[in-house]
Amino acid sequence: MCVVAVSQLATSCSRRHTRAMFRAVTDGWKRYWWGTGILPDRSNRLEDIYLRFYNGSTEKEYVDFPLNQAVRLFEIKGFERNNPTVLYIHGFIETAKQESVQVMVSAYLEAKPGTNIILLDWSNMSHGSYLVNAARNTRKVGAAAAEQLNKLLENGLKLDSFHVIGHSLGSHVAGYTARELKNKYHKTVRRLTALDPAFPAFYPDGVMMDHVNAKDAEFVDVIHTDAGGYGAPVRTGTVDFWPNGGKSTQPGCPRFAPIPLSDDNLCSHWRSWRFFAESVRSPEAFPASPAESYQKFRENPTPEVGMVYMGVDCDLSARGSYYLTTNSQTPFGKGMDGIYPKSKIQQR
Repeated sequence: MCVVAVSQLATSCSRRHTRAMFRAVTDGWKRYWWGTGILPDRSNRLEDIYLRFYNGSTEKEYVDFPLNQAVRLFEIKGFERNNPTVLYIHGFIETAKQESVQVMVSAYLEAKPGTNIILLDWSNMSHGSYLVNAARNTRKVGAAAAEQLNKLLENGLKLDSFHVIGHSLGSHVAGYTARELKNKYHKTVRRLTALDPAFPAFYPDGVMMDHVNAKDAEFVDVIHTDAGGYGAPVRTGTVDFWPNGGKSTQPGCPRFAPIPLSDDNLCSHWRSWRFFAESVRSPEAFPASPAESYQKFRENPTPEVGMVYMGVDCDLSARGSYYLTTNSQTPFGKGMDGIYPKSKIQQR
């Protein structure tokens, strides 16, 4: 009787755990597709897009102003129009306080202090339903950003040293921004970096929205870390990097993380900005080797031939797909060991 009772108790507990997990997963997907709410202090309007310029030595020092007042940037102490400028665009349901923003901004402030760092804060328009609200808003936000960037460029911002970086949905905002700037205002962004551009609603081509692509800027580099999951499953840039094959699960991320939008579930998707931020601090941390596939990369006896660096110092003449391996935790970069098989590393 005791054994039966214990067995029945275990079965009951298992069923409750399964039901709880199922509810968590289904509730998570409901929030993902159909809504996560609007931020309490804003509404879903273009007027609620802000620019944040970091004018100190840490990410805690900044000035916020509405996107439609972008020309105020020239009046802010610390902004140098002749210096390189980076515009970072966050992803779905993120805010200016998100870890991705803090990590990226801190990397630039500490490693490249002469760079103007600007955040495009479209947080309110990136909330709500993914399909009905956030994904569709990427086009609107991109057009609005392009209009204001054109004004900045007309007033002396240097186009040849302007770099747009977007993560996830922010990658497509970046694509729309650069595309509008090119097609409507006849100004071509020199470099656009897409960090694991969002998959749902953008791929296959034109299924709902137009995705970031190689034509949007002179050079478009893409880092894939969750291809086929949250991230784009196919090549989409001038050069595409596929660390550890580019797919989930990235080394060090949980293999079982079914609850949508949880930290564990987003781990592989987030590796893209973690890798790029690390490259800002250590530009030669991520050598990558050209290959047609991950399997051919692993079989290549001379992976150093044609090698380029993934990240901030990417060779702008690079074309095609590149592969590498990384560590499972920070520092993620393995240097040249990242393109050699273990057997060859042991021989070196």
